[in-house]
Amino acid sequence: MRFEMRKLLVEMPDETIVKVPYFTCGSREPVLYIQAAQHGVELTGIYTIKLLMEELRREEKLDGRLILVPVANPLAVRWRRHFYKMELGEPYSSEHPHQMNRLWPGKRDGNETERLAYAIYENLVSGAEYVIDLHCWEMWRCSAALGLEWDKASTEMCRYSLLEFVSLSPKSRFTGRFKGVITYVVTEAGGHAMTIEHSGQRWVFKEEASRICNGILNVMRYLGMIKGEPIMPQEQFIVGRSPHKDLYAPKGEWLIILNKGPGDRVDKGEEVVKLVDLNTLSEEVMVSPIRGVIYEVGATRPNVDTRPSEEVLVVPKGERYRVATIYESKS
Repeated sequence: MRFEMRKLLVEMPDETIVKVPYFTCGSREPVLYIQAAQHGVELTGIYTIKLLMEELRREEKLDGRLILVPVANPLAVRWRRHFYKMELGEPYSSEHPHQMNRLWPGKRDGNETERLAYAIYENLVSGAEYVIDLHCWEMWRCSAALGLEWDKASTEMCRYSLLEFVSLSPKSRFTGRFKGVITYVVTEAGGHAMTIEHSGQRWVFKEEASRICNGILNVMRYLGMIKGEPIMPQEQFIVGRSPHKDLYAPKGEWLIILNKGPGDRVDKGEEVVKLVDLNTLSEEVMVSPIRGVIYEVGATRPNVDTRPSEEVLVVPKGERYRVATIYESKS
């Protein structure tokens, strides 16, 4: 299996040209489009695509066409923040004018990011039946497949991703700027799409990339694009719906010591975190109330990686602080 490298040339408002490299293989249907790095600090997906290409070069045949865009938003990656022109300390927001994943299908004469989205959508995405959008979220949260619950193909792609956690969004969630999310736009146009969130931003996490690469290969088997029977996941949890327990720190001021990480399995009664009193240095151990898999642990606030000051594993006095979420396992 051989890949051909090409480039999209996108004219910016100041008439400069931004190049978006992409790779193609195959010429038949179905067409699968995969992209990474819509946001400038979500880097592991780039490496995932590299690993995927290396694995696919060992395959004899591709039944369909594959389009890979490792860096969908080169402006944000070079800016080294989530969005192009994002200021230091500025919070992650759906309202930012350069929040790429609220701007699809883009605008031909829009701002820099809208023009990138328009060029990618018109030339590459619009002809794809299936889309996988690679992202990265907080390192304290386990990787997950995000699907659209009203589209069966999307939910099946999530299942065959082999990730332990699946999050399914109802159609009612996509209002306002959320209608510009690429997976929603693709589905409304008659395609099928899913998002995969790697665990961890800002750095490249090789084990995450390898695990998600294997899941994408399994999705491709499910779609009939490469040989072999797809593997059925042994166990998956639907985020927010499958039985789970939250652990909260007691009142006080604590330093959190993590003994487990996202994705780790724990037995009932097993130590998850240790709390050290900031004043007396006395300890309190928090154990799992169930046998299960850790989804979140430690600094579990939304988008903590965009606010470095809140990543600190300290519980302020009087705050009700969730230190872990564990999903109950039956295996």
